[in-house]
Amino acid sequence: MAVDAIVLAGAPADPDMRPAAGSSSRAMVEIGPKTMLQWVVDALKDAESVGRIIAVGEVAADGLDEVVPPAGHFLENMVHGLDACGTDGPVLILSSDIPLVTGDAVDDFVERALASGGEMCYPIIPKDACLAKYPQMKRTYLKTKEGTFTGGNMVLLSPAFLQRNEREIARAYAARKKPFALARTIGLGILLRALLAQLLFPALLPIPMLERALSEMLGGRVVAIITSYVEIGEDVDKVADLEAVRAILAA
Repeated sequence: MAVDAIVLAGAPADPDMRPAAGSSSRAMVEIGPKTMLQWVVDALKDAESVGRIIAVGEVAADGLDEVVPPAGHFLENMVHGLDACGTDGPVLILSSDIPLVTGDAVDDFVERALASGGEMCYPIIPKDACLAKYPQMKRTYLKTKEGTFTGGNMVLLSPAFLQRNEREIARAYAARKKPFALARTIGLGILLRALLAQLLFPALLPIPMLERALSEMLGGRVVAIITSYVEIGEDVDKVADLEAVRAILAA
């Protein structure tokens, strides 16, 4: 089954990133011979699990099926992209600032997310895998019973799930790089467990507990997909990230 992909490309670039002439979008920052967005679109084109590719932003790239003007807020951009898809089936939504992503990484996540039966599936990547492949990239991690993980920059979800949970998803997205803020959106009990897990007892915070808490809060099945494809988590949102990724791709 091929799913449509929505690339969120409306975020402005840090002034020091200097995007391509005539653009202020982070997605249009050049890394080697391509823009950041083009690296992502090329990976999606290589993925057998992806059908149409829609970008939301004032951007351009070869291989896009449609470009939707941005609405200003990331959640509104997601809704605009879903409206353009016009499907009731699951959709892959990802950021435009993961230029290291590959078609294999996308296929692995999409296939396992579809098989899980979740209404919203989110990738998490082991810390050891991140440090082994890209030690120069700095990420935020959360300790759990099953290990220490960082989050990825894509999600597979159903349009109906998003419509039911726009406000809660917006809060979770805003806290995506702040593990304790993310835990706080789920509840005080999870927050306390998260705190104790980071300081002393990781076993207090099993991943299935987090999945259940989110599923109850959102009224739909939320599933964490553990993946060793670290490229999914290596986003470029500051100059240091950009310099590191340029060096990686140049090598």
